[in-house]
Amino acid sequence: MPRGVARRVIDALTRALRVASASMLLAIVAINGVNVVGRYVFSSPLSWGEEVMAFLMIVAVFLANPAVTWDGAQIRMDILARALPVGVRRVLEALADLVSFAIAGLMVYVSVPIVLQLIEFGQRSHAAEIPLAIPQGAISLGFALVTIALIARELSGKAAEDAARTHE
Repeated sequence: MPRGVARRVIDALTRALRVASASMLLAIVAINGVNVVGRYVFSSPLSWGEEVMAFLMIVAVFLANPAVTWDGAQIRMDILARALPVGVRRVLEALADLVSFAIAGLMVYVSVPIVLQLIEFGQRSHAAEIPLAIPQGAISLGFALVTIALIARELSGKAAEDAARTHE
């Protein structure tokens, strides 16, 4: 697959992740609004509201993380790196991506057995009866997608372009 096509596919996928994440944030706002009205107007808040909002936040964050990684938009301390020549900056970016890849891979390795155990035991949340494998699985999925995004950034040349662009 040519680089341009691969980039368009990845851009579309990251856009979908952003939309899904934003939709979850909107759902959190809606649930919170209903909960406030229920609590203060009807003295009957949603019994599952807080739990579902917390789970939606977890899933939203871990689904958005691959898009942030693809864009190279993580929060970082780079004031010194910006002053370095492009070649040196590119080496630092590659090193940062390698460390991020190792950490994301470790997180997948550690979290997948936990998710499988939650599935095996059939554990559910207290209030909403949501299988706990879903919010926990979002962590594994998010980090797995981050590893893919990091590989794609390097193979597509996007990381090198971003390093050169930031130097301008």
